[in-house]
Amino acid sequence: MTYDPWYKTTLKTAALKLHVPHDVFSTLRIDEGTRLLLDYLPAKKPHSVLDMGCGYGALGLPVAASFPDAQVDMADRDLLAVTWANRNAEANQLTNARAKGSLGFREIVAERRSYDWILCNVPARIGRPFIMHLLETGQKFLQEQGELRIVVIRDLAPLIDEIRTERGLPLTECARGPRHVVFSLLAAGQTPPPCADDTSDELYLRDTVEVGGLRLDRPFDLGGDDPRRLSSGLPVLLDALPRSSPRRILCFRCGYGALPLIARKRWPEATVTCVDRDLLATTFTRRNAMKLGLAGDRLEIREAADFPAMLPDVLPNVPPIELVLGELSPSAGGKVAMHELTAISKMLSAGNPSPGEALILMHEKNEREWINPLLDRGGLSINRVIAREGYVLLRMTGQARANNAKKYK
Repeated sequence: MTYDPWYKTTLKTAALKLHVPHDVFSTLRIDEGTRLLLDYLPAKKPHSVLDMGCGYGALGLPVAASFPDAQVDMADRDLLAVTWANRNAEANQLTNARAKGSLGFREIVAERRSYDWILCNVPARIGRPFIMHLLETGQKFLQEQGELRIVVIRDLAPLIDEIRTERGLPLTECARGPRHVVFSLLAAGQTPPPCADDTSDELYLRDTVEVGGLRLDRPFDLGGDDPRRLSSGLPVLLDALPRSSPRRILCFRCGYGALPLIARKRWPEATVTCVDRDLLATTFTRRNAMKLGLAGDRLEIREAADFPAMLPDVLPNVPPIELVLGELSPSAGGKVAMHELTAISKMLSAGNPSPGEALILMHEKNEREWINPLLDRGGLSINRVIAREGYVLLRMTGQARANNAKKYK
């Protein structure tokens, strides 16, 4: 395949080859839960299938290959996963499969579709409210005699049993593996009417946290947001924010809005563009912006599978971007880090009378593994600003160097 910094490996399942990117679920092998669900699919041959939370296509694409007359819709909130699921469908010539971005059933609600099968490998950390929503709403989107099948880790099986009892759902256990359990839920007995369903953000709400003086609602199952990041990581970056007043700011990997909303609060006259590939992240950024009174024309929230790909659209705008704030993903790898750093360097130089700057947070372990080796080849102007409690803050400017990059002191 054509070079892509996100590419990690290629996995084989049945007659398919699945190209896998870094930084998504189950990159080293096809997940055991997915394999168990594929072994225990519903008996009735489908004409329409929904794979909810499709990832790179490990569940939906084998189904599409096994049932070429069925239309297989795949949905995921992670736009990187959606991109690679569609690539894998094309690479395997599966014209009956397509993937789209959707936070839960939101896109399905908009299209008013219903299905013979709905399949889902349920994320372990998604939270009870969404699991209940998945079951009850999924049942509404089934055709008459349709079936919803989910696979969960064994630790979640008691929760499924609780929901079955509480809500009176006709859930049955279909299979049990070493680490996973498959459950089935049949249609209610008749084709449901078009569903105007509750897709409230409350389904995903985990708790409220304080970051940089702002009280932010935080969702379940948003990667990378562990207690150490809140107590040690983000403060490293916030302590280094410049005193000057930039006119235009870009925040990448915006999460649920900490960096862009702190920037909006600190520099109310600046225009802040923020981007994330996870629709849950951008949904909660919007939620928190409204809650804090920071929404409006000066806050632009975007979704992109790969944020450097959106930069050509951003760059022509006036004024040029003067400050970039963001984090490198520890699971995306060094090639993606170099891809992003190079794009940021070019962006800071574009249209700026004096090049802007970027403050980028990363794990100290990844700095040792990636940054010096990559800089030897990259010619980027970059310095270490702060190192504290396992985190490092890098400062970049838009001035590319002709020779090797400046070494750390």
